[in-house]
Amino acid sequence: MNARLRLFATLGFAVAIAITLFAYLGLPANEPTQSDPERLGDSDGDIVVAPALSPEKPSINLSDAFLRSALTELCGSSDRRLSDDTLSPEEKQARIDEYSELPRKVVDGLSVSSSTEHLHLAALLEDDSASRIELLDRAISQSPNDAFLLWRSVQICTEERDATACDLADWERQLLIIDGQNSESWLRVAANRYKAGETDAALEAMRHAATAAETRIYWTETIEMIERGLAAAGSDYPFPERAVIAIGFAASNLPHYVDYVTMCKEQSALNVNWAYTCLGYGELAENQGKTEIGVAIGRSIQKLALEALGELDKAAELEQRLQARRQERLDSIGDYNPVTERLIFSNPTLFWAFLAAVRSEGELAARDNLSKEIQRLLEQQPELACEP
Repeated sequence: MNARLRLFATLGFAVAIAITLFAYLGLPANEPTQSDPERLGDSDGDIVVAPALSPEKPSINLSDAFLRSALTELCGSSDRRLSDDTLSPEEKQARIDEYSELPRKVVDGLSVSSSTEHLHLAALLEDDSASRIELLDRAISQSPNDAFLLWRSVQICTEERDATACDLADWERQLLIIDGQNSESWLRVAANRYKAGETDAALEAMRHAATAAETRIYWTETIEMIERGLAAAGSDYPFPERAVIAIGFAASNLPHYVDYVTMCKEQSALNVNWAYTCLGYGELAENQGKTEIGVAIGRSIQKLALEALGELDKAAELEQRLQARRQERLDSIGDYNPVTERLIFSNPTLFWAFLAAVRSEGELAARDNLSKEIQRLLEQQPELACEP
């Protein structure tokens, strides 16, 4: 997909998510220590093993007094935009046009910055392929050991390599030195080697993906970066709206999961070693993944690997788990509490704490735990509930 089509798809998805969330919620629309890596493989770019990193394990830990104050402030706020249901067609289109112009404004504002994070975000939102890579070159020259930046740079370089030159092999190598305990870094490298026809090197990388210490797609970090970037670029959106926009744009920049599924599906059908390796990665993604889409992809890859191995009963059990997880998500929507949703997005402290809990506990658990805390408080003090 060329850069312009990619941006159009990004904008359409992000705008749709933002508009939907505004209506749904009623909202206003450290560098790791390195050791000498062990070199493996015989492809053009050596594969390396990184030292283990200490996992981050934050959680929501907010006092009743804080939640009470946040609820009181939320219910007393009169600064709310109309929800999507009350907008005229002209107002809806004006809002869509406003959001569609936003990435360009952010890129123009941040591309001249000396901040690594600003350059990183500008590259994420930039339309022009050559400009994206130039921004990443500048950012990496400033922060060559930034795992999040390197992970995103490899993703973007993979997208753009047919349109412009980028240092994909060097960036992959550095990523695996810095972020080699992350299965998703190895998985992207495996998919790149596979696309290049280097099947043995792809399997070698896939083995590392299946035995990594964690699986991380920098979902919450992307949301945080976008929200901060919107504020730094001079956006006049209030915090709740910046937070929702950030989620929309982050959702439109997820990894290319189709590459991973296609690779495992094709190779598992041909090679038992691939099938077992993909099965191992899928189990890791299911057990360690913190995003719902990551868990679902992990289970899907397990299922196709088991089918390739002839383990049809186990594949059927995987399908049952997939369906059960989907039902769990549907049930969480059915149990939707507008107070919880509005509160998460209304307050920066609570929003950051919620994202930290997602990193530690996963999306469903973080939301469920917070909902229970708020519900407990509302049962004690029902006058704090401003929603019907």
